[in-house]
Amino acid sequence: MSEITPYGGNAQAEDDVHDRSVVASGPIIAFDDLVFACSNLCDLLEIENEALASHDPETVKVLLTNKAALVRLYEKTVQALIVSPELAETLEPEQRDELLAVGTRLNELVCLNEIRLRAEMDAYQRVMAIMVNNAKKRAINGTTYGRAGTFGHNRGNRASLSFNTSL
Repeated sequence: MSEITPYGGNAQAEDDVHDRSVVASGPIIAFDDLVFACSNLCDLLEIENEALASHDPETVKVLLTNKAALVRLYEKTVQALIVSPELAETLEPEQRDELLAVGTRLNELVCLNEIRLRAEMDAYQRVMAIMVNNAKKRAINGTTYGRAGTFGHNRGNRASLSFNTSL
């Protein structure tokens, strides 16, 4: 049974007309999804940045799946604005302000995250380079006598090194 609107029309028919006009008008901004993705990415990046600052790779690893899913949602919802930047004008002023604030916060956290990720990767690379150099120094190369009394190559001192993951 159809519902009668206050103006005497059929509610279902008016919804259908509205839905067709929205679909025909082109892309729309999924504002709630965009704010959700940005806000949750901000929260996740704050946790990840703290984990990076305290050298906690396990926490960073655990967050990776959620981070990837939120980034995909963000990319999907922001696509409409990339294709049609004029869609930003369809937002209410309060929505624009909210989106600008969360976007600014997200940008700051992404920049800090990039700095901390690069620092962490550089630190791991330096540690590995030190270990490789120490392993090379421990291997003594030289010429020695072989079993048959001829010159042979010393294969070096086969001392092993280990990496303490708690560093």
